[in-house]
Amino acid sequence: MHRRTLLAATAAAAAATLGLPARAQAYPNRPVKIILGLAPGASTDAGTRLLAQHLQEVTGQTFVVENRPGAGSTIGAAAVASAPADGYTLFMGTGSYATSAALYPNLSFDPVKSFKPITQLNRFPSAIGVDAKSDIKSLPQLIEMAKAKPGTISFASTGHGGQTHFAGELFQQITGTKLIHVPYKGGGPALQDVIAGRVPLIFVDLFTLLPHWRQGTVRILAVTGNKRADAAPDIPTAQEQGVRGFEVVAWLGLFAPAGTPDSVVEYIHKAVATVGKREAFIKRMADSGAEVVASTPAEFSQFFQKEVDLYKRVAQAAHIKLE
Repeated sequence: MHRRTLLAATAAAAAATLGLPARAQAYPNRPVKIILGLAPGASTDAGTRLLAQHLQEVTGQTFVVENRPGAGSTIGAAAVASAPADGYTLFMGTGSYATSAALYPNLSFDPVKSFKPITQLNRFPSAIGVDAKSDIKSLPQLIEMAKAKPGTISFASTGHGGQTHFAGELFQQITGTKLIHVPYKGGGPALQDVIAGRVPLIFVDLFTLLPHWRQGTVRILAVTGNKRADAAPDIPTAQEQGVRGFEVVAWLGLFAPAGTPDSVVEYIHKAVATVGKREAFIKRMADSGAEVVASTPAEFSQFFQKEVDLYKRVAQAAHIKLE
């Protein structure tokens, strides 16, 4: 009894610290589950678990991460879409979930309308990498080579229909080049084959490339955000090198089931915003190449819809279909 009273007092104090409306302070009074539609061990999993740890410290309540991988994160999304709209089951979406929203035609839920966006947690650019021993020394050289011999240079991605696949297709559409797509089951296997010289090129998140870049086994030709990454400020963006309009960023973002009370969404957003100001959290994110965003629900809703619309256009132009 004493322990429950102490936990309740801690949660109430945390709610007061966050400046939340009094009617929202009854939430959360039991553990909150965050479902991630990807396997354990990836950068997305690490970021989600880091957030859960800090949310527990900030709110005084337990946040549990549950991995439900498969079907481009739509298995995990479906579980959250059908959960009670009370804030105790949340979905951690990613850039690749946005591509799934653009690709899957017969889902049991609407990938946009079945959720209430809460906040975009972070963003980190994807990047274009080659083996450090590769003859491809720069992005302009890659484009020149690809145009000289269309369809002879292949690129690895983390999987068919994923965000890194779409990055490669968008790159081709903007530059007027033709590459061959080689999908893998994850960034690790894809990068291993690039380093081994089996595939010359990879589009993948910067987090995956950074350790190998620092070890000197990978050359990063460009980052694909709209600005240079703090974790690798010497690497120019693709836009700096003439590929205008090429912006692909990986991200994590929290969603709640549609119908979740605004007061609960506000509570979670403010809790994440508080976490996003913690120096330890910012540093851990920066070490992985990520920038903390902690956007408002309205900002995240606009961003997510823009992502879905972009990938729908890319899929149509590239004739990307589910296999």
